Amino acid sequence: MHPSTLLAAGLLTGSLVLTAGGAWADSDSVKDKAGDAAPAGDITKVTVRNTGKALTIQTKLKKASAGRTHVVATLTSATEGAATYVARTVESGHGHRVGATLETSAPDATDPTTTVATPVDCQRLHAAVSSGRNGMVTIRIPQSCFGADAGTFTVAVTTVTPAGAVVDQTSSDPTVDEG
Repeated sequence: MHPSTLLAAGLLTGSLVLTAGGAWADSDSVKDKAGDAAPAGDITKVTVRNTGKALTIQTKLKKASAGRTHVVATLTSATEGAATYVARTVESGHGHRVGATLETSAPDATDPTTTVATPVDCQRLHAAVSSGRNGMVTIRIPQSCFGADAGTFTVAVTTVTPAGAVVDQTSSDPTVDEG
């Protein structure tokens, strides 16, 4: 084999080894039946990705809109004694922008969506809406916001109206390990 071919093969192998260990993430997706709710809140797919830096929840809706429907994600930790977290999209401005909040409730709460929750001061918590047909709502939560509870989460996603009425919810919940 020619020396330059050996050098190229060595460099390629070395670059693959260097990039392979850097950004592992666990992800899980669930599909939800289309047409079982009003289009603005009809969940069709949820993908959750859990990396060492952040947990990202992507909720595909039949017709996403920043002002008409909000996403509520209930995160149940696999860690024994850990709190339950609830991430919500909120209107941020005149219906054209979306923000997010993160709250925590006691680990033994039976229904985290109605239990009194404590706001979590979460720097760099982010939400975004890709509006329109087959739009997507994304919530990104830095792992630092979970503290000792970071790790494996099961994520239940619900859409609600601005008044709080439930529009749709996933029929199954994705579970992801921390990457």
